[in-house]
Amino acid sequence: MKNVLIVDDDLGFQRLLGISLKKYQQDFEIILSNNGEEAIGVLNRKPVDLIITDLQMPKIDGLTLLAYLNDAFPKTPCVIMTAHSTPDIEKQFGQTGQLLLKKPFTISKLVEAIQTALKPRSSSDGMLKGISVANFLQMIALEQKTCLLEITAPNQDKGFFYIEQGEVFDAAFRGLTGEEAAYALIATEGASIRFTDVPANKKVKKRIQASLMGLIMEAMTRKDEIVGAP
Repeated sequence: MKNVLIVDDDLGFQRLLGISLKKYQQDFEIILSNNGEEAIGVLNRKPVDLIITDLQMPKIDGLTLLAYLNDAFPKTPCVIMTAHSTPDIEKQFGQTGQLLLKKPFTISKLVEAIQTALKPRSSSDGMLKGISVANFLQMIALEQKTCLLEITAPNQDKGFFYIEQGEVFDAAFRGLTGEEAAYALIATEGASIRFTDVPANKKVKKRIQASLMGLIMEAMTRKDEIVGAP
């Protein structure tokens, strides 16, 4: 039996799920949590095969939960629920294998996402288990969050994005700043990601003028060129 953890603070939505998904209980068990804090407790008590989470929640929100999952449970697939999205972001999520459900959605659409995420796949055709740096940036943009996003590469090199109301203002990584640092950070695979507090009363110079989608596309182009180089 597969365990599917759904994290959303809307109790009415939870009741609807409890009723509507009963007929699928032979295929998967639904576990409901009100916020990221409760979800982390569940994850540390029992195995979970799939996490479906909203982004806006009290206590520990969806973005912070995803950063925790990316570090502590990187092999567990995630589906993101959001009331905010754009065709460009949905396309980018689709290209990376990450599933995104735009609210409101039907129960049949939710069941389809669950079945897709739980379906066994080969390593060459599998759903991404971790969350990419690019996807994190897109989710932050959706929520118009202001934060410092700390990126730790597998070799323990650390970098930062400074983000104000969802817009990337600056980046720093391996002696680089601005857009060059952003390209390197976005291309980093297997990174640990966490949020840190924005320094009080500190005004950060806006070194990055490119749009988020422009940054992501350029970073991926450069990465492909390196991989394809003789």
